[in-house]
Amino acid sequence: MRTILLEDKNPALRKVAAPIPVSDIKGKRIQGLIREMKTLLAKEEYGVALAAPQVGEAVRLFIVSGKALARGSRNAPDEPRGLEARSSKLEVVPDQVYINPEMTKVSRAKKEKHEGCLSIRGFWGTVPRAEKATVRAYDEHGKRFLRGASDFLAHIFQHEMDHLEGVLYTDKATAVYKETDEK
Repeated sequence: MRTILLEDKNPALRKVAAPIPVSDIKGKRIQGLIREMKTLLAKEEYGVALAAPQVGEAVRLFIVSGKALARGSRNAPDEPRGLEARSSKLEVVPDQVYINPEMTKVSRAKKEKHEGCLSIRGFWGTVPRAEKATVRAYDEHGKRFLRGASDFLAHIFQHEMDHLEGVLYTDKATAVYKETDEK
């Protein structure tokens, strides 16, 4: 079983990740990597996404946690109201797999966002990110899809796409602070 590697012990974090041949997506190696990454992400209380380079694999793959996608979860971007709120509490949203993702569009408007990383434990930062982003990718079954996002999910897309380019949030942060520091 792989583990999430810290920045100083993981040269894959600083490499541009290689594309995964579409014919390999359903293969044992990539399916095993996806399974292990989902398991690792599920164990992280505050983790909302995980990129393959974070587990030492310099390939173009990231996973967004279902708990980050579920409306009504504490990691969700906004709270649903009324009937939608009652039904969404019961809904389990599966993790989303993004293979060979391409950012097709980002908004010009940016917001400073609070950000952390499972590969840089104990630190947080403030990073300017586009408010909206659209990604085209393949899912774990080899099906191509397009997903637009705003706010929280757009932020996740940009952070994970940076991982695939060998960039860490600390490279873009306007401020970085220890978890115990006051903002």
